[in-house]
Parts: sequence; structure tokens; C-alpha cells
Amino acid sequence: MRHIIAGAIAVIIFTVGVFGYRAVLRPAVCAADEIRNMSNGGNGDGFLLAQELKKKEDGQWVRKIDDTTITMDEFEREFAVHVYSLPIDEAQKTRYRDDPANKKKFLTNLVNEYLIYKKALKEQYDRRREVQDLLKAVKRRAIIQVYLNDKIEPKLTDIPDEQIETIYNQNKKLFVGVDIDVARQQIRMQLLQKQYNDHLNELIDSLKGEAKVVKNNDLNF
Repeated sequence: MRHIIAGAIAVIIFTVGVFGYRAVLRPAVCAADEIRNMSNGGNGDGFLLAQELKKKEDGQWVRKIDDTTITMDEFEREFAVHVYSLPIDEAQKTRYRDDPANKKKFLTNLVNEYLIYKKALKEQYDRRREVQDLLKAVKRRAIIQVYLNDKIEPKLTDIPDEQIETIYNQNKKLFVGVDIDVARQQIRMQLLQKQYNDHLNELIDSLKGEAKVVKNNDLNF
């Protein structure tokens, strides 16, 4: 049901280290421990093993753009964030994630982003005030999105088919020319959206009751 969230808060999520983190981190930690143990063991093979693992590690990259390397780790994290933010359900996300064509297309877009990003950095766009303000807002909204996913999504309940059918039959004029399955899906989404909004408003009312919000009466807004 996370596609409901996307309709409520449209944000770009710049997060790393959250999705798929253990799958990447644990092998690296184990490899480091193995190198350390063998080196300390005095068997003479520790250094050679370290060199071999270093070679393999250096080979784990997907694209090089001038002096910038997109490692496999970075790519997988970026792709995980991309999949997480898609307005589709978990089953669809799994199919999307497992399709190599989607990874290939995402990588193409990622390289294009890096090309523009590097050019913008050369022109010092990262120092512009509006960029800093945007990054601050994006960070805040990303945290909000993940928070609401955790707090509200578990409260959403699926809509019975009987309820959807009743609403469809009562509003057929609104769905003239629309495939019946598409119409039912639209109704389901609208009802889930209403559920989400109700829970969101309840949460906000609760937070307003706990916080002290003071209005500046010298302003007209």
C-alpha cells in the first residue's frame, strides 16, 4: 500500500545505508576480519589474501566517469532507494527489482545524472543558497515519508470487493469509457487514500495537542 504514501507526500529521497545495507556491509566486515586474523596468525598468507581481496574489491564497479567511479555498492543502494520510492505495491516492486532491464535503464539514467551533477559542481552550484535550502527541505521530507510509512501504513486496511462494486454501480456515469477493472482500481485507491488522510489528520491533531504553536499576529498569513 505504499503507493498511497506517494500520493500524499511527493518527495525525492536522498538516503543511503538504509536499504540492503546489511547485505553489503556484512560480507565486507567478514572479509576485513578474515584478513586481520590471517595476518595476525603469522602464516605468511595474510598479505597475499588481502591483496587478492583488494583486487576483487576494486573490480566491483559499474561505470567510471572521468575521475568518478560508481561502485556496485553505490549503484545497488541507489537502485534500492529508487525501487522503494516507486508508487507500486510490494509484489510489483519485487518483480521490478528482479527485471535486469529495469536496472539497465536505471543505470543509464544514473550516469546521465552524474554527467549533469559533475558539470554543475564545476560551476559551483553546490554553493548556491537555493541548493542548500532545497537539500534541507528534501532531507526533512524524506524523514517524514519514511516515518509515515512506518506509522500509518500498518493501519490501512484493504477495501472489500463488495464495497468497491457498490460504489461502482452507484457511479457508473463517472466511469463511462473506462475499463471496469481500471475503474475498480481507481475506487480502491481513492478509498485507501481517504483512509490514509484520516490517519494523517488524526496524527497531526495529536501532535498539535502536544506541541505549542505560536502565531505571529504581526503577519497577515
